[in-house]
Amino acid sequence: MDYAVIGGDARFAYLTRMLMRAGWDARAVNGDAAEVPGVPRAGVGELPGARNVVMHWPTADGEALLAGLAPGTRVYFCGPGAPEAPPEGVEAVDLWRDERLLLENAWLTAEGAICAAMRAGRAALRDCHCLVIGFGRIGRALTEMLVGLNARVTVASRSARGRSSAIERGAESVPTRDVAAALPGKQIVFSTPPQRVLGLEQLRSADADAMIVDLASPPYGVDLEAAWSLGLRAWREPKLPGRYCPFSAARALMRAIVRAEAEFPRGEEARS
Repeated sequence: MDYAVIGGDARFAYLTRMLMRAGWDARAVNGDAAEVPGVPRAGVGELPGARNVVMHWPTADGEALLAGLAPGTRVYFCGPGAPEAPPEGVEAVDLWRDERLLLENAWLTAEGAICAAMRAGRAALRDCHCLVIGFGRIGRALTEMLVGLNARVTVASRSARGRSSAIERGAESVPTRDVAAALPGKQIVFSTPPQRVLGLEQLRSADADAMIVDLASPPYGVDLEAAWSLGLRAWREPKLPGRYCPFSAARALMRAIVRAEAEFPRGEEARS
């Protein structure tokens, strides 16, 4: 077996099929393959026969799965992290160090977040004033998309450089410390930093009909309990690429694997 693909959503089933169509013997070991036709399955017991393994990390029983791999196996870890010490003899490649992959995932996340907000809302984006908190990869992608859809956008960024970049992209900007003052009048709020930026004190300033979408990883950026206590519509949208556009998310992973194969021919030192 050339590739065993271990993952928890449909993007990994699509990746398996893409690897097969590229001429590899690829099989899905677990995860959601039922909705993707033409994806062969393999049991965990077949992992020692795999030359390459693609594994979402963290994953259930991940350490045990790694321990069962044969020496010389190359493992491609795909976000949000990788184990600190892979078993001896296993080559580890952390795809989440591939900046191009991170940018593609940010774009897919932003598109999925906007789709979720549009489904939940009652106004066209061109009639909305949106607040984007944070100006990292996802915040930049959100800003560019929203501006392109003729929404009015304000970006809250900690850095002066981020605020200047947001203005260059057609948005308004405020320091993150002033986010409470920026909330009034915003129909949609997207929070991206993985630390608390919207607690009870800040949320009191939000409009009663505002939608607040938390896109951050743990420990998250929005106090949902506080938002609900105020009667606000607030929710989290985790793992959007795998849920919203698994085919596109798989294609991004496929391109990252191809780049990694070119950068690290087998036998050379891999990134861990």
